[in-house]
Amino acid sequence: MAAKTNTGLVAYAKAQVGFPYWYGTYGQTASESLYTSKKKQYPSYYTASDFSSQYGKRVHDCVGLIKWYLWSSSATTVPSYNSAQDVSASGMYAKASSKGKIAGFPKKTGQLVFKGTSTSKITHVGVYGGDGYIYEAKGHQYGVVKTKYSASDWQYWAQCPYCTDDSASTSTSNTSTTAATTTTTSTATEKTADDTVKSYLKSLAGTYKATADLNLRNGAGTGKKILVTLPSGTKVKNYGYYTSVSGTKWLYVQVTYKKVKYTGFCSSKYLKKQ
Repeated sequence: MAAKTNTGLVAYAKAQVGFPYWYGTYGQTASESLYTSKKKQYPSYYTASDFSSQYGKRVHDCVGLIKWYLWSSSATTVPSYNSAQDVSASGMYAKASSKGKIAGFPKKTGQLVFKGTSTSKITHVGVYGGDGYIYEAKGHQYGVVKTKYSASDWQYWAQCPYCTDDSASTSTSNTSTTAATTTTTSTATEKTADDTVKSYLKSLAGTYKATADLNLRNGAGTGKKILVTLPSGTKVKNYGYYTSVSGTKWLYVQVTYKKVKYTGFCSSKYLKKQ
């Protein structure tokens, strides 16, 4: 399995926005059997009436969002359980060698932020995206969401003990535009769509080539703002995530173009799988 990195963790967490939260899960596909098992194990967390409507979707709890990335070789594979890394949010903090109170948070892409009354009583963990946002499995009512770092009271931070830090501290001047969130680091610029992805289909994952000049957009649909126009022949990467609009699949893709890393939506009509 490839080495796990901060930027890889962020890419996975971003792609999960909009998917459900199930306590005690780490990226499995929701099903009746998984529901029955988890309800028996954690009955107080499985009292809502909407679980059956979420069957077929990838599900996580807060620390499970991190575990899936650690335990899978790609964004489309089934997670392989690893008992050595099966820790709670509190355990994730305890095992980290680089950590501290939030006042000293270096704001590096892919580092973890925590909530809790003390370091031994941590109750929640999220992933800092390097773009001024946290990507977190917030709870069953919310699912996996993108929230402003400044909008919540985080108490602690840590470098994930199982990931290599390949990121850089973000600059003090993060710029947010109406088209997308733009983050400037000391090494690169990233632009990420504001809209969240809605669906997942394993068979879609792969590399695609643009068959014409291709508009990468802030959301699915021709009415969404254009982040960048990619020339015909450009290759983009998809991990199985998409949103359908009027019968057309808009693939959620990543591409680096002119030293800027883009994550956004492209119409599948102008993409050919390689």
